Amino acid sequence: MDDAAPPARDWSSLPLDVLSLIFVRVGAVDVLMGAGLVCRPWLEAANLRDVWRFIDMDKHEVVFQKGDAVLREMAKVAVDRSDGQLRAFAGRLFVTDELVKYIMERSPLLTSLRLVSCFGVFSKQLTRVIKDSPLLELRSLEVENIDLRMKELTAILESCPKLKVLGLCYCFLINSNDEHTLQQKFTRIKTMTVKWDDECCDY
Repeated sequence: MDDAAPPARDWSSLPLDVLSLIFVRVGAVDVLMGAGLVCRPWLEAANLRDVWRFIDMDKHEVVFQKGDAVLREMAKVAVDRSDGQLRAFAGRLFVTDELVKYIMERSPLLTSLRLVSCFGVFSKQLTRVIKDSPLLELRSLEVENIDLRMKELTAILESCPKLKVLGLCYCFLINSNDEHTLQQKFTRIKTMTVKWDDECCDY
């Protein structure tokens, strides 16, 4: 019986397009923290903009371990690597107005934005920026546990002409009367979810 071990696979020799598909599945956080640092071919693949079309920094355990400033810098690196091709961004806790503005200015194709427990975002200053530079491709906006006022929310929605999905959860400054007003004013939004209790959707 031949007990010889099979030859080791040289993973660095994989074609870049194959590596990029793997990195998309691995996710932005893990690519930034390790996969993209293994060897030169992997670093080259980690810099391909197709890897960074979807940046999810919401539920990864590192979000609860790293400092907010580190996470913001990681997010900026990921946005820069997307080279204007970013389609979706999700973040939790560490996102600020300044980071949202950074994402908006560099992501003209952004279609989905999800923010959870990001206190202080969507200030009057940011809503003015959004008004001056509308989110022309945004289709889905989901926010949870954020102090978002009706005035700022209305200004944002007016600057997102293609928005079809709006999810608001634990946004206690928006009440049931506001929900009715939103439904009447923004009939183009096909799916609107507004909840304030334990039935909040985990989008």
